Amino acid sequence: MRITVKLGGSILEDASIRAGILSQVSRIAASGHEVILVHGGGKSLNRRLSQMQIDSHFKEGLRVTDAETLEVAVMVLAGEVNKRIVSEVNHSGTPAVGICGADACAVRCVRLSDLPDSPSGIGFVGKPSEVDRSFFDLVFRAGWIPVVASIALGPDGQLYNVNADSMAAACAGGAGCTSLVYLTDVSGVKDEGGSVLHNIEESDISILRSQGIINGGMLPKTSSCLEALAAGVRDALILPGSEPDILMKFINGTLTEGTHIHGKR
Repeated sequence: MRITVKLGGSILEDASIRAGILSQVSRIAASGHEVILVHGGGKSLNRRLSQMQIDSHFKEGLRVTDAETLEVAVMVLAGEVNKRIVSEVNHSGTPAVGICGADACAVRCVRLSDLPDSPSGIGFVGKPSEVDRSFFDLVFRAGWIPVVASIALGPDGQLYNVNADSMAAACAGGAGCTSLVYLTDVSGVKDEGGSVLHNIEESDISILRSQGIINGGMLPKTSSCLEALAAGVRDALILPGSEPDILMKFINGTLTEGTHIHGKR
């Protein structure tokens, strides 16, 4: 099985939770599965920008990324955060290689502001447009885990900041993954009464969104799930990353937590 796992938010920040997840990733890889590990790092980036007295601004949930902010984003996401995860995966016993989309042109993007209905004045923010599957095939043949930072390469040779959920969806679809797994700090997609919806169809997402049941930070995450399903990924899962052995339960077929979104059958 080839899967993409996205790690972000407070799950990424908590060292003990992160160690547990990365240990599971190593165990999964050791058992013969292929894992693309995509990460965000917004909280680390916020801290570094604050230290440098650079203000953070957001539009429609996306970070406004001017040239100065982009320099720091590359330093933090493709450097500090990425290499910390790589070192911890290696320490868990499985060799990992850290990249961003510019490495070997693995993930290309278009400038988001050039697309219809996109927020204006957002700067160097990209939307993934192309993934080089042959690169990921090569990495897996070498027995490595690719750890992907959410920075991609534009057609102009410019680096762009990319939403990590969108990066994960692109990697899952472009690299031929069967499943996309988002590890989050929430228990899953909930119904209007606050109960977790454990199994829903792709078509249910639009209904829940139109009813306002899916809202806030779950809106972009479910949009990324739909993008992955449209690209041929079989299913997408939104799981509570702090639950013990959550990834192992998914692999072993014993998962009862989170939300499982099934594609068209």
